[in-house]
Amino acid sequence: VGDMSIQEFGRKVTEIAPGLPVMVLAFNNRELSIIEEMEEMPGIDQVFLWNGDAKLFLGMIKYLEDRMNAWHDARLAGVQVLILIEDSIRFYSAYLPMLYTEVMQQTQSLVSDGLNQMQKLLRQHARPKILLATNYEEGLRYYRKYQDYLLGIITDAAFPRKGRHDSHAGIDFARMVKEENPDRPVLIQSSDQGNAVFANQIDASFINKRSASLLHDVRAFMQSQLGFGDFVFRRPDGSVVITAKDLRSLEEALELIPEESLVYHGQRKDFSTWLMARTEFDLATTIRRKKMTDFETPSDFREHLITSLNRHRSRSRAGIVSDFSGGTFEGISGFVRIGTGSLGGKGRGLAFFNSLLEDYHIDIEIPGTRIFVPPTAVLATDVFDQFVESNNLAPLVLEANDDDHIARAVLAARLPQNVVEQLRIFLSRVRYPLAVRSSSLLEDASYQPFAGVYSTFMLPNNNPSLESRVSELCNAIKLVFASTFYNHAKSYVAQTPNRLEEEKMAVVIQQMVGRRRGGYLYPDVAGVARSHNFYPLGGMRAEDGVIVPALGLGRTVVEGGRCLRFSPSNPQGLYDLLNPRDYVNNAQREFFALDLSRPGPNWKNREATRTNVVSLDLDVAAQHGSLDRVGQIFSRQTNSMEDFAPGVPGFKLVTMKGLFSDPSLPLADALSFLLSVGKHGLSCPVELEFAANIRSGKERPLELALLQLRPMVIETGDADVDESQLLEDDAICLSSEAIGHGTFQGVYDIVYVRDDNFSRAMTREIADQIGALNATLRDAGRPYLLIGPGRWGSTDWRLGVPVVWSQISAVRCIVETELKDLRVAPSQGSHFFQNMTSFGIGYLTLQPDQRTSFIDHEWLSAQPAEHSTDYLRHISCPDPLDIAIDSRSGIGAVMKPGRRAPRRSGHKR
Repeated sequence: VGDMSIQEFGRKVTEIAPGLPVMVLAFNNRELSIIEEMEEMPGIDQVFLWNGDAKLFLGMIKYLEDRMNAWHDARLAGVQVLILIEDSIRFYSAYLPMLYTEVMQQTQSLVSDGLNQMQKLLRQHARPKILLATNYEEGLRYYRKYQDYLLGIITDAAFPRKGRHDSHAGIDFARMVKEENPDRPVLIQSSDQGNAVFANQIDASFINKRSASLLHDVRAFMQSQLGFGDFVFRRPDGSVVITAKDLRSLEEALELIPEESLVYHGQRKDFSTWLMARTEFDLATTIRRKKMTDFETPSDFREHLITSLNRHRSRSRAGIVSDFSGGTFEGISGFVRIGTGSLGGKGRGLAFFNSLLEDYHIDIEIPGTRIFVPPTAVLATDVFDQFVESNNLAPLVLEANDDDHIARAVLAARLPQNVVEQLRIFLSRVRYPLAVRSSSLLEDASYQPFAGVYSTFMLPNNNPSLESRVSELCNAIKLVFASTFYNHAKSYVAQTPNRLEEEKMAVVIQQMVGRRRGGYLYPDVAGVARSHNFYPLGGMRAEDGVIVPALGLGRTVVEGGRCLRFSPSNPQGLYDLLNPRDYVNNAQREFFALDLSRPGPNWKNREATRTNVVSLDLDVAAQHGSLDRVGQIFSRQTNSMEDFAPGVPGFKLVTMKGLFSDPSLPLADALSFLLSVGKHGLSCPVELEFAANIRSGKERPLELALLQLRPMVIETGDADVDESQLLEDDAICLSSEAIGHGTFQGVYDIVYVRDDNFSRAMTREIADQIGALNATLRDAGRPYLLIGPGRWGSTDWRLGVPVVWSQISAVRCIVETELKDLRVAPSQGSHFFQNMTSFGIGYLTLQPDQRTSFIDHEWLSAQPAEHSTDYLRHISCPDPLDIAIDSRSGIGAVMKPGRRAPRRSGHKR
């Protein structure tokens, strides 16, 4: 907690509450490696690793419950026990959620067979217990104690025995069990395929831990070898009138039942008893306080019950994620889930902020502004699991390398029929345009945000035919699912400690924020706000954050297009720093909108599915009146910027000046407030995506919608570079606008764009050449330094080289040099930038007006090339490069082989 160490925390909890279980949840592999190196962790019961799936919490809780209750329940009722022997924290953190999900699903199917409430309750508590052992002795102790109640054993092949790692401990354990209990199912899992022979010899099952379908195979083993209720309204004679399974159906039944049944249950206090069992404690207490004698007539009592239920349901829906129900969904507000399982990264962030809006009344904190999360439905990850499993897609999508082939196969598959029916009900109530966005388990997680890796689709949702709209939505969902397995995504996952098989996809279906204008729909402003500014300009502070807004859809920002950057604390300050030429070079010149005349995704190829989002000239925005608040005119005659007005000659640009100078539209204040709320809520710097509409003449003219909330990655390093001692002769390049986390080791290779033959018209070809060279270096395990002009990763080829992540996946540090004919500001709002910082890749920006900005092109040209093209040169150095970035000062240095960047002496961080 805070600066307290794990050991100190464990000791203090033990002092305060002896025996209270304490578990540590490592949120990434780097933290886990630190924990594993600790020799002692007093007071800590177990360590788990966060894998992005909220079911891990179920596994952690049930793990403790079973450890406490298994012996009592086994002796009392013969409850069966499954023993898992696994010492890898990473593996058992993945196994336990899956095991408990299977067990709970089995339990639910048994609960429905109960003849009365007591049987239902007993069946629920009689589920198999799972016991985790991490060494041979612990596993043997569990086996001897529970062998009469043993359901089965899942064991690793190698784990500690007698305090030392034993590569055959699991084999010997399985052989002992099979000799004593031949009929007990045993599963051996190992990274060594050779152990399959031993498993076969003792009639045990075997799974290779390196298998792409590991968790699927474990689940199949459980399914093949390891084999509280409704409210029943009655009359006084015991005859059944009707049943209710939830609060909604209870409310509906209360309107229909005869008075004799109402009085019968009211006198017995059955309503409060049933509600208490369903953990509706507040509602149950409210109803229990009133007796039948408190009401003049049974009708008054009936009205009291219905009113109490209705008020409770309305209050409980606010700020929470509701399960989708055709009987309750209205489509104009709220946050609903279709299916079970996780909401994924985007879904979690939106649901969290949706709850903050209700709990803290955020929407009234900024006068003149309505702050909200648009109506949202999320297809949870179990829909993805069902889709992949029922269509047997796993073998294809996990191994295939052709994205078009994957997309066609996924489009040809069928969504679960119950999901299609729920989507049909959803669309029958919803006629507004929809954004269909990815929300994977790993997306937007700390240190691995996966920003922009997966697909997003925009649907006009305006076809008169309901079935056509259902088909378009289903296709969009399938293509989001398919993007989980595209090469770009696989390349990204490969750079993380995660397995592709562990990735699961939820889908966010959200009302698009915007206004209809001449056949198009787009917001007045959309973009990204970050609580930390990596490149603070004059007068800005890093801790104040940065806003990157654009006219139209936020795609302009997240794809690295032309946009101006503002400080939330002083957006007007930017205008004092820029000259007219800066506006022309960096301000937005075109915008994205949804073309309402074009349908949703149909299949020709992957790019053809996005044709309903179009790029429009600012002349179109001028015709719509959209430039009035956000635009200006650059006059070539006077070489000055003027306020936008229809008919004024000059070059139209989006500068946001009219918006930020209008006190009735406090966009900067609202975003600054939301960033502080998000930063406090997530306990780390945050990034949010937003869209806003301006409604003149209303009490709250600014409508600000939060579209996404995710953690930012900021790593501080220990490279205390002494700028005063840096010598240009020793350096390949120097920058005073660098981001990263210290030193970058093991880099011998340099790939750079040739300065003598560079053309902005060829940047897409350059990106392809880099991709090919990257693949060679990646396969050889050779991280490299990448140098080139303009903004890396921008989809606007005129601003720099438009590489995607898969084309630079082996890069360790990037240097952005200046474009000779264009000054481009570094991009902070793009998905490329977010993912780059999440991997801890160094990034040095060289601009002529920096206090330190240098690159030795002559040295680069003089080095022998291992490989070259018309646009690239690849150098392999005899000694590793010293790449150092001081995150406090922003100083970055790439030193020549054999040279070292000078560090400050005597400074401790």
